[in-house]
Amino acid sequence: MTLQEHLKKNFHLAWPVMLSQAGQILVNIADNVMVGGLGSTWDEVQNPELGTTALGAVALGNSLFFILMVTCLGFTFGMSPLIAQADARGNTQRVVRVFTHGSLLNIGLTIFLMLVMFFVAPIMRSMGQPPEVVEQALPYLRIVTYSMLPLIIFQSLRQLSEGLSLTKTVAIATIIANLMNIVFNYMLIYGNWGMPRLEVEGAAYGTLLSRIIMIFSLLFAMWYNTKSRFYLLQVKLKKLHYFIIKKLIKLGAPSALQMFFEVSAFGLASFICGLAGKEQLAAHQIALNLASTTFMICTGLGVAATIRVGNQKGLKNYTELKGAGWSAIYMVVAFMFLCGLSFVIFRYELPKFYVDDNQVIQIAAGLMSVAALFQLSDGIQVVCMGILRGMEDVNVPAFITFFAYFGLALPLGYYLTVKQEMGAFGMWIGLGLGLTFAAIFLLFRFYQLSRRFILQNHK
Repeated sequence: MTLQEHLKKNFHLAWPVMLSQAGQILVNIADNVMVGGLGSTWDEVQNPELGTTALGAVALGNSLFFILMVTCLGFTFGMSPLIAQADARGNTQRVVRVFTHGSLLNIGLTIFLMLVMFFVAPIMRSMGQPPEVVEQALPYLRIVTYSMLPLIIFQSLRQLSEGLSLTKTVAIATIIANLMNIVFNYMLIYGNWGMPRLEVEGAAYGTLLSRIIMIFSLLFAMWYNTKSRFYLLQVKLKKLHYFIIKKLIKLGAPSALQMFFEVSAFGLASFICGLAGKEQLAAHQIALNLASTTFMICTGLGVAATIRVGNQKGLKNYTELKGAGWSAIYMVVAFMFLCGLSFVIFRYELPKFYVDDNQVIQIAAGLMSVAALFQLSDGIQVVCMGILRGMEDVNVPAFITFFAYFGLALPLGYYLTVKQEMGAFGMWIGLGLGLTFAAIFLLFRFYQLSRRFILQNHK
């Protein structure tokens, strides 16, 4: 298969996932933009300080919630390569078993981590954050934590659909739900259309309602696709197959750790920025929200890489496996180069969508310049993780990400932010260097493994 054919196949699989990922991050962007608009943009009350405090509250709440969310989502990623391999071989029974067992494991882990979150959340009061921000963050966090259960049910269905290379159904469901989220935000944050004015809590309720709608939208779309409907009708969990549970845990647990290390690092970065003041925290949240947008879109390419690499591994076609992986890397480099360029050009305009506070905008513009430098690193590392997941290589990548964020990014970021008093700018230098370390070593890991597979196949 030529490079052009690989790129075409990647794009065919990736664009619906990238669209759905953009839709997922739109929930977070909508929350941030509409919460940041309190006291200014669309609000009858005129008090810019209200939006800055509310944006900081969402930043703190999400810094903890994203750790829960991404850990659970990472665990589900063990399903798609196994489904892709079984689908390539035509093993329908294996697909059904992976889906049913994976869904049970996902729901069980999510309920456990939700309970942990409810006990852990109050520690925000003792972490040196602005008190007015914390008091709004806690109820926001409690409500969005409830939204984790419908999200993980949706994610389990999504892993089945994407593992079968049916990526458009997920995009349709996500777009519908995210449009509803904006409507709910408009009603509940500002108290429009006869609804109560709930401000920060309104954003959380909007997210919860939209994620419930997302489940039914995806089920509806999957039911009207012949291939996915066949598997939905086959779901009958009569007995547990422990070898499948073991396989899912073996792949899912390290994938969850990879995601946990990265997102918890960015979550802890929010707390470190909060030590420098609420303006620094608000600016960090704006830059993080924008960088997360490009990251989430790149995960669409990572998902496509997992599916294609998983298919080729199932067929033991290792030369095509290598081609599928490298073509995905070329695509993400081109995309993230354009994103980095956009961050530099529009570094002053983009923060204005969030707040009217000039001090926050100036700080955020500086952070956008740093984020632009590390867009390539961020894209390469997330696609490489997808490739390696498709190759069922998850333990070494988990170690790489742990060292990148906890051994390098956070210690350096804390030193520059707090000790050298560089504010959020210092934290972003640390995060960027951590991303670059992860990208280099994950890329080398893929090169090393793909070469080993091909050599072994020729013996």
